[in-house]
Amino acid sequence: MTKLLFCDIDGTLVRSDGTISDYVRSLLQEMADKGHGFILTSGRPLSSILKVRDYIGITFPHSYIIANNGGLIYDCNTNSPVYEATLPFSVIDRIQTAAEEMHIHIQTYTKDSIVCRRETPEVISYASRIKMPVIFSDVLSAALKEEPYKMLALSLSGSEMLMPLKHHIEEQLGDSLAPMFSQNGYLEILPKEANKGRALRILCAHLNIPVSDTYAAGDSENDIAMLEAAKISYAMQNGDEKVKSSAAYITALDHEHDGIAEVLKTILTSA
Repeated sequence: MTKLLFCDIDGTLVRSDGTISDYVRSLLQEMADKGHGFILTSGRPLSSILKVRDYIGITFPHSYIIANNGGLIYDCNTNSPVYEATLPFSVIDRIQTAAEEMHIHIQTYTKDSIVCRRETPEVISYASRIKMPVIFSDVLSAALKEEPYKMLALSLSGSEMLMPLKHHIEEQLGDSLAPMFSQNGYLEILPKEANKGRALRILCAHLNIPVSDTYAAGDSENDIAMLEAAKISYAMQNGDEKVKSSAAYITALDHEHDGIAEVLKTILTSA
């Protein structure tokens, strides 16, 4: 019976240097050979996740990607979206103004580029990690042809520096937006209806695969909805305590030491 693993990337699948071990790759290949689905599910934009898929280099049945924390479900077979949730242009302007008043780096995205006002240490670090080009624009929305899936506030000093912006968004725009942390110093700003858990359920319905055949693995706050939606959930050993309390299991090892292998082996031996 086909199982679907909804797997976060950073802090879960890949090590800090962006790589996976040969051992994990061999388990992923075995999953593919046995007909299971492996759904990369990340806060990253689509173009960055496609690079991770190409790096893994394994063709899975049910070739889909969940990007932007659930704002986009993408069919890799047809190269087209299955589901989209975007931010209105008016919201982009309001959040940019608030972030700049708080001296917080804020960015959004075109389909293949980061958009921010100026070069900062935050965007230099981020762009280098996810390998995306950067467009500079004084008014972020002016550089966009389409409504974006998300905005991202960054701080190299950690999440505490971003809390004033998170509280501001919750107070002023909480009916339509859902700000959440995807890792330390990364505040994701998303449409209320966009989260990994909802995307999991939408994709299962699209594929006519019951949620009872799903697994999920993650490490950060933005993974909680996915962990709660899946039938069987794993928090990584390196995950936040709140994330660990939301999962059925916690891996014995962290993402630097093939912790995801525990999840893969469970699927392979239980199917």
